[in-house]
Amino acid sequence: MNAPTPPPARDEALRSRAPTPARITIAIALCVLAGWMAWRVSLDWQVEEAVAANKPRLEFYRTALSQKLEEFRHLPAIAGVDLRVEAVLDDPTDGTRVATANAYLEVIRQDPSVAAIYVMDTTGLTLASSNWRDTTSFIGRNYAFRPYFQDSLEGRPGRFYGIGATTLEPGYFLSAPITRDGVVIGVAAAKIALDELEHDWQRSGDLLLVADSTGVLLSASAARWRYRSLRPLPENIVRNLRSTRQYADADLTPVTDVNGEPLPVFDRPKVIRLAAAEHPQGGAGRGGGDYLVQSLPVDPPGWRLLMLTDLSAARDRALANAVAVTFAAAFLISIWVYVQLRRRRRQERLASQQALQRAADELEQRITERTAELTRANQELQDKLLARQEAERILTETRDAAVQGGKLAVLGQMAAGITHEINQPLTAMTTLADNAAKLLDIGRGDEVRNNLGLISQLAQRMGRIVAQLKTFSRRDSVVLARVSVAEAVANALLLADSRCRAVDARPEVAHADPDLAVLADSTRVEQVLVNLIMNACDAVEGQAERRILISSRVDANRALITLQDSGPGIGPEIMPHLFEAFFTTKPAGKGLGLGLALSRLIVESLGGELRADNAPDGGARFEIRLPQG
Repeated sequence: MNAPTPPPARDEALRSRAPTPARITIAIALCVLAGWMAWRVSLDWQVEEAVAANKPRLEFYRTALSQKLEEFRHLPAIAGVDLRVEAVLDDPTDGTRVATANAYLEVIRQDPSVAAIYVMDTTGLTLASSNWRDTTSFIGRNYAFRPYFQDSLEGRPGRFYGIGATTLEPGYFLSAPITRDGVVIGVAAAKIALDELEHDWQRSGDLLLVADSTGVLLSASAARWRYRSLRPLPENIVRNLRSTRQYADADLTPVTDVNGEPLPVFDRPKVIRLAAAEHPQGGAGRGGGDYLVQSLPVDPPGWRLLMLTDLSAARDRALANAVAVTFAAAFLISIWVYVQLRRRRRQERLASQQALQRAADELEQRITERTAELTRANQELQDKLLARQEAERILTETRDAAVQGGKLAVLGQMAAGITHEINQPLTAMTTLADNAAKLLDIGRGDEVRNNLGLISQLAQRMGRIVAQLKTFSRRDSVVLARVSVAEAVANALLLADSRCRAVDARPEVAHADPDLAVLADSTRVEQVLVNLIMNACDAVEGQAERRILISSRVDANRALITLQDSGPGIGPEIMPHLFEAFFTTKPAGKGLGLGLALSRLIVESLGGELRADNAPDGGARFEIRLPQG
């Protein structure tokens, strides 16, 4: 039997088995390696699962796209064989034949996906079209520059995707030659809209792209990628796209990955990493991320359907699996370390347990403190939110009070003129009444009747002035409704009439559309117009020409009301301060400098904008832009 190991030798053996910094480093490296391998295997497995799951969906999308493109391929040929179409080609100057062909084409365009069916002569001039009623009718337009027309002119069907040269709306164009005795006498074409298909893609939640033979993304469920390219386009291809106006003035810049490289069209599934600026959904603060790219060819030849699958969820799951494996490995290594540590003396083990307990207690205390800090921060955030809501309420009340004060200030400025307006009819009514009494005494009834009619007209005029003043001065909450621009201008001129006549100003009104309306509050719109008209009267006072022109029209889908005077204009030193509160160029007692500031505040609160500049032919010009009603 061997002799027992002496205690000093046994302690040395225990120390040799105890963890050392080198062993700890190796253990950590093993944990990290196990975690990385778990992450890699898990991510690869999930990518393979995604590839398998996406295959039938991608095939379904390709089938749906192909069916959509082929659904109407015979429509141009069918339309072209009709005798009514040939009759137009025989005599395009005959209005009856043109009307008959238009009606026929309009009848056969039943499907909502068919945007238009039209017929062109051999020069590319459109003679008849189903959209002959529309403002963007194709009739009279020449499309000889389009490839689909050139193909059909050579006797074969044409296919072409592009942005409409007339409507500026994208579509898939199909064409077929119209022949007689083997000779092409015209071309029939149909424009197919793919909007419904793109909307279905967007609702599906999948990121789908369709690239043409040049690599341009002609359709995408992510709108910000439409008309981008998968790779840099050669100069000759760019020139050809510009000459055919296939994509109008689209950017055509390539979509790039995180390294700034363009995306290739992959025949096999592949994972790419997009740059943050190329995120499909856009938005500030978004990163790029990894995407699985799968693609399939689509008829017509050269087209390709791509599906991009966001792998952020897969990466998260792989990371979770890696963390779990890392912790599992760490746990196993910890068990091994624990077994080794059990061979050490009991006192050291007890000390280690006590240290671990202290660490747990400290962690629990930190969690408690952090929870308390988060609770306090949440309460402070709620207090700030309430304070902000109160500030917004005070701001709204202050703004309404300022607007009401501005109206009362305008009424004060007009008080003298309006008093004169009412005194004149009162004096005339008194005179006419006295005359009527005398005429009645002498039996001159016709003249009495005329006097009474004049008195009635004067009373009605006074009633209109007083009613408009009551409406203008009323303090109501803002109610957006359809407001006639012509009526608002007429009411404002009625209120400012006395001031205009006082300076001998001649307001002129020119409405491009008398029925133009805005979505606004009528009282506030009239208040802004009265302020601008009163300022215009002040500007033309003493001028040789005292003209004020008020016009309205539609500009960029918004109502534009312009007021221009023949005054001296706005000086360059005044322009930067024009809309500042309490800034005025009028002498003391003539104004507070609040009119333009309040006018801009009112217009902006109605969702519009108020601008000022000098007209090219002299004088100041103010423009009010408001949403159409």
